[in-house]
Amino acid sequence: MPTITNRLPSRALPWRGLLAVAFVWFAGMAAMTLVVRPDAVVVFGPADHLIPAIIASDGALLDAGRFHVAARTGTTTVGRLYAAGAWLVWPIMGKGCGRGSP
Repeated sequence: MPTITNRLPSRALPWRGLLAVAFVWFAGMAAMTLVVRPDAVVVFGPADHLIPAIIASDGALLDAGRFHVAARTGTTTVGRLYAAGAWLVWPIMGKGCGRGSP
């Protein structure tokens, strides 16, 4: 004979859903740089490979750390950064971003 048991709702975090939301956010921001063509980007990846790619393209270096680089972009900068081994390239959408801006 089947019985009905009362079960308390689970308080565990929905890890799969959180990972899916994070993946969509990161992928969406990375894809936006290819569509929007922003004036400035922040690039995640090994800086020693990315800085020469920025200098070789028509971009300008704004700031650099161990695993990130901020740069003003030209028409070919984003593609060259991905070709140089960038993990993610995100747009910087605010006015007056970076140290070299007026």
